[in-house]
Amino acid sequence: MNKKSMISGWRGMGALLLLSSMVLAACDSGTPATPTVPAPTDTTAAAAPTSTIIPEAPGNGPKLNKDVSGNVEFWHHWSLPLRRNAIRRVIAACAVQLPNVKVTEVAKPFGEVWTANTAAVAAGSGMPDVLVSDRPKLPQDAANNIYTDLQEWATRDGVTGNQFWPFTWRQTLYKDHTYGIPFETDVRVLFYNKVAFTEAGLDPNSPPKTWADLEAAADKLDKKNPDGTYSRIAFFPLQGNVSPTILGYTNGVQWVKPDGTLGINTPAAAETLDWVKKWVDRYGGWENIQAFRAGFGSPPDDAFMSGKVAMIVDVNGYASQLNFYNPQVAKADGSGKTRLDWGVSDVPYNKQKASFSGGFAFSIPRGAKNAEAAWEFIKCASGKEGAASWSRDTYAMAANVEAARDPVLGSDPIWKFFLSAMEYSTGGTYLEGYPNWEE
Repeated sequence: MNKKSMISGWRGMGALLLLSSMVLAACDSGTPATPTVPAPTDTTAAAAPTSTIIPEAPGNGPKLNKDVSGNVEFWHHWSLPLRRNAIRRVIAACAVQLPNVKVTEVAKPFGEVWTANTAAVAAGSGMPDVLVSDRPKLPQDAANNIYTDLQEWATRDGVTGNQFWPFTWRQTLYKDHTYGIPFETDVRVLFYNKVAFTEAGLDPNSPPKTWADLEAAADKLDKKNPDGTYSRIAFFPLQGNVSPTILGYTNGVQWVKPDGTLGINTPAAAETLDWVKKWVDRYGGWENIQAFRAGFGSPPDDAFMSGKVAMIVDVNGYASQLNFYNPQVAKADGSGKTRLDWGVSDVPYNKQKASFSGGFAFSIPRGAKNAEAAWEFIKCASGKEGAASWSRDTYAMAANVEAARDPVLGSDPIWKFFLSAMEYSTGGTYLEGYPNWEE
């Protein structure tokens, strides 16, 4: 998403006690490779608690008002070349459809883009006309009066939740009004190193499905140096775009109960944290893990691409990074390097298959000067053509369902797998009384 909404999955030990924050992702762009896709979905696992079954295709979507004119300043955090080129392509497509609206994009560092906007809104000037908003935090930001209520325009122009994955729309709502139109989302899956699987005597086309499978595979995949340190670890549950909160869904944890109370103090939640702690102990404690982590760099030298971690949970957009960098890993016999052959599968579960989706929306900051032109750009960019262009270039999951079903994307089996994973993913729940409960 992303990607990236790129927050490292490594956490301090406090994460084991307090629960890690939900991580959002959006990865660098590129066209995905063609790894082996898992066999059809295993139906033995119980259904995830929150379904996001694809709604019916909404047709052509809302119409654009080409008579609207204005200059739109658009802030985003996609500063790396491939993603920036991707958003520029979306802007260019919208320029054709909205000839009287000129969009100027401004890239700011992740995190800073929101603090700068909040400061500008508080000051009453200097805010952009359109901002890439952190969708799971939209209700809280709306309550803090940071964004413009878009519901009147949405109702007028036929922008409804039927056009988007259901949870992406729900996350934009505050008191039943939308404060941002969903643009991209993601889904977390398991990426695994098929070269390492083959070396360890494991079937490279049969990744682990359950927690027990994962532990059994780790017994063969862990690899030590002569001095007892690890040259490769199989898996670490805080590496990648994952957290104990997310893993809890695969253990049947109901973090937010139907009555709006929290389910943190439950046996299933405690069991999840115990399982995370078990991996810390497996690799010699937190200090040893941190020392091992020091050997990681940026792609293509990150934990997975370097071959030092055989399996990670990350967002679907990570596939584009893997193909873009085409990383090389050491051969088992030490004779050189070979291309990293990788596969994807469901996040290993204990009780039920589940995943988590973050992502972003387009919002209009309170006090923006060119709100009407901004709204037209938002409709265009989040529509079928704009969102499909973004997904093709970045492999991020379009929040617009019809764009996610784009036939060009659908011709790739791995994209079909990502779509299937979306059906059991959840986007988390906002609680007005406990807005930061996940932290």
